[in-house]
Amino acid sequence: MKRVAGLSILLFLLVFSLVGCGAKPQQAEEKLVPVETTKAVRTNLTHILGTTGEIQAASDVAVAPKISGRVAAVHVKVGDHVSKGQVLFTLEATDLSNALRQAEAALAVNQANLEKAQRALTDAQLNYDRSKTLFDAQAISKVEFEQAESGLISAQAGLKMAQAQLQQSQVAISTARDNLSNATVTSPISGVVAAVNIDVGEMASPQVTSVTVVQLDSTKVKVNVSENVIDSIKTGTGVPVTIDALNKTITGTILSVSPKADPTTHAFAVEIELPNKQGEIKAGMVARLNLSTGTSQGVLAVPTDAVIERDGQYTLFLLENGRAKEVSVKVGVTSGDLTEIKAGLKEGQTVIVKGNRLVADGQKVKVVKELGGAAK
Repeated sequence: MKRVAGLSILLFLLVFSLVGCGAKPQQAEEKLVPVETTKAVRTNLTHILGTTGEIQAASDVAVAPKISGRVAAVHVKVGDHVSKGQVLFTLEATDLSNALRQAEAALAVNQANLEKAQRALTDAQLNYDRSKTLFDAQAISKVEFEQAESGLISAQAGLKMAQAQLQQSQVAISTARDNLSNATVTSPISGVVAAVNIDVGEMASPQVTSVTVVQLDSTKVKVNVSENVIDSIKTGTGVPVTIDALNKTITGTILSVSPKADPTTHAFAVEIELPNKQGEIKAGMVARLNLSTGTSQGVLAVPTDAVIERDGQYTLFLLENGRAKEVSVKVGVTSGDLTEIKAGLKEGQTVIVKGNRLVADGQKVKVVKELGGAAK
């Protein structure tokens, strides 16, 4: 009896084991990649040309004396704010003062000589008139008359010489006064002293810059652009300008557009004015600019993050039936966060924007956020 019971238990365990072995194993659940999507829509894209340039002062004046001379005093240092007409430095003026006094003395002498020549001419004219009357009355000889006539001519020549000498003295004294005045060198503009290249006792000359003064109330940046976009750049247009050194972006204004290309680079110069009332922008800083060069109307566009570039080829991942589908596309212009798609995509198709670099073609995904469209 016990043997029958044991066989029954063994048979039960065998049947249970066979039933267990015949059951199908559970399949592992497929991992879903979280993604964000948007719809491909048509919008207007502004063409943006990104470029860089070096900031310059609105006015950058190299100051040098009009005359050569030894520096007597320097009245400014780098960083000083100066007003127009403020004294920057002076030259030794002893010799210049002496030259002026000599010129003034020469002028006084020549003024006296002129007065003497005028009196001599008056006397010669009276003598001539009297001699002519006597000669006509045959009261004096022809020789005596000719002597009176010669005296008049000499007096006239003497007056002309005295007048010329006086004029020469007037020019000399004017030059001497200018030279003495030029020994004091002033700032031609209001601004900030950017460089001082002289010391007391050194020689300064018109050929070498002594002091540089810059005007930084407004600054400018100059960039070069190609001929294919120059016609779309207009003066007065606002331009976003980023200055990394200040970690800020300001709006500049296109000040000028060159009508002629540089013969070497074949590029056109464009100047953008930047306001600088606080004086924080310094000449020499690097600026990054985004110049608007036109608009494409009604183009199909997607967020730039949705576009994947590999070896010069561009692809997108579409969302179809809950899975990612990789498609090749042809791109156009990029403006801000949007990129134009010229081929490979239709309006209204759903594009994966975030998570697109974590999925493979045909992989099932989970949409965690639907964006409002490429244009938003």
